[in-house]
Amino acid sequence: MGTGCFLRVALLLMAQALPQPEASQYCGHLEYWNPDNKCCSRCLERFGPPPCPGLPGLESQPLSRLLDELEVLEELIVLLDPEPGPAGYMAYGTTRHLAARYGLPATWSTFAYSLRPSRSPLRALIEMVVAREPSASLGQLSVHLAHLGREDALRVLSKLG
Repeated sequence: MGTGCFLRVALLLMAQALPQPEASQYCGHLEYWNPDNKCCSRCLERFGPPPCPGLPGLESQPLSRLLDELEVLEELIVLLDPEPGPAGYMAYGTTRHLAARYGLPATWSTFAYSLRPSRSPLRALIEMVVAREPSASLGQLSVHLAHLGREDALRVLSKLG
């Protein structure tokens, strides 16, 4: 074995031995790394989503407040009520997934989406949750959004703080 080959092998071994600064000990080499959550899918399965940073003061505020804050609600509608993609494909982390987190059946989501474009499924969801559970809070919504990995929606929701 030549010196050049030995040097290349040594460099490859050293590069593999260097710790990855952001990965936890449970992250595999082939796992998708989510820079927003700072974890891979294996970590999400094992430990759940990371705690929601930056939303102090919203935990106890009523969810109905979101219906009064039209600018924030409109931004969330744009993010969470996307148009279906090619062949009816729906993105992950939409109002449909949020409704499932609140325990609403898939038939309710299908009905809510059928009312588009005259009615937002997200607005219908918030109204339904507030009617069924008046004690629902913005903190619960932020936890559900964190579980869905929707950091973008959490940033919009933080404007209410």
